[in-house]
Amino acid sequence: MASVEQDVHSQKSSIEFIPPQMDPEASTSTRALRENPLSLLIKDTGILITVLPYLPFLFFPLKTADQSAELSTSKASIPSYAIPVALFIAELAGLLLAIPTFLVLPGGYFVALLVVFCFGMFLLALPTQGPRIVHSVVVNDDTAESLASRDDERWLFVNGIATGHSGLQENVDRISLTFGRPVVGIHNESYGFISDLLECLIQRTMSFNSIDVRVTYEYVKAYLSEPAVKKVVLIAHSQGGIIISMVLDHLFSELPTSIISKLEIYTFGSAAAHFHNPVRSNPDPEQLPSTALLGMPPHCIRHIEHYCNEYDMVPRWGVLYSIKHLLNNRYAGTVFVHLGASGHFFVQHYLDRLFPLSSVDFQSDKGLSPHISNKFLKSKVKVGQSFWLQGGETTAHVDGALQGMSAFRDPRTAEEAEGKTVKELSRLWRYLGGASPSD
Repeated sequence: MASVEQDVHSQKSSIEFIPPQMDPEASTSTRALRENPLSLLIKDTGILITVLPYLPFLFFPLKTADQSAELSTSKASIPSYAIPVALFIAELAGLLLAIPTFLVLPGGYFVALLVVFCFGMFLLALPTQGPRIVHSVVVNDDTAESLASRDDERWLFVNGIATGHSGLQENVDRISLTFGRPVVGIHNESYGFISDLLECLIQRTMSFNSIDVRVTYEYVKAYLSEPAVKKVVLIAHSQGGIIISMVLDHLFSELPTSIISKLEIYTFGSAAAHFHNPVRSNPDPEQLPSTALLGMPPHCIRHIEHYCNEYDMVPRWGVLYSIKHLLNNRYAGTVFVHLGASGHFFVQHYLDRLFPLSSVDFQSDKGLSPHISNKFLKSKVKVGQSFWLQGGETTAHVDGALQGMSAFRDPRTAEEAEGKTVKELSRLWRYLGGASPSD
């Protein structure tokens, strides 16, 4: 723990840019398709345990001046994290006492006690629940004017772990205020931090379609199928990344490319273990090496971006581990890593840090204030090169076999990104203040 803390505080903050994955031979796949579910569950649990030293850094920095942030000390925010804290303490105690209780009590008594305990956790979590779907609330006249002109767009948000109904409402309101769009929030209900982690494990290893996945799938498919809708933007935080990745798995098998191409996806602190984005056309097999070096082939979804803090435990288990250590794993999209940064909360540690409201201007064509600088967007990126290789070869051994070109992350994009700022590479910021990208 001491070494982890030293790493967190010793590294100067900067942005690492990870180019999108190239897979012209379609040699990558998800781990769930290659391994036994039980074996994968054990391995995934082991990976989770290795990142647990970063657990305390989910909450840092603690201080915030934003009254809508998750760790704000305002009276209105206290109930939103008081119940999750109580749930965590109760579940941790139950987890630690489970084995000794099982050894002491007869089987029937243990099962009965377990049922009572789970029911108690359910009752304790009830005050954090509400309608499955929430809608953003217009908070000022500037936002209202922008919202009125967005009939051809649909924006959806799926929250992460340990988020109650009131927290979801605050999240969608903040997204709406930041990007000037009406936002629909799909509540990924929480029954405690530990319960949520267990659900994440099951979803990642067994492709478990929970009610959150099913509801998200229904809404996304319905929006994509509307002829008047030209763009569907999905934003996900934490476990929401897992849910979105599972929804995509189903949509790619059911909808044509012309419909899927309406999607844009942006994740923050994603816990997802994979992210699909099939190539729209297959290159000539004889030209694969040269084609790979010429740049990205066209994919079904044109824009997928992942944002994460380096010392956030969740993406170290999710997006960062999947991209940097599992070279034959399918993981689409570009990644922006805030080096030296910690914290996992959506508003406090991501939106406030990357897209602060003080830098948003609804009167500007580009949505950015000309008077207040956005440090994140002006940061020059450091291109990550330790896990993608040029030349069509990789030395990564997976299950004892070389995986051909599976390690590729677009070398041309990496080369072009050198010396550029986040503002030049990111797409999401172009929606700030109700603005829109030119393409």
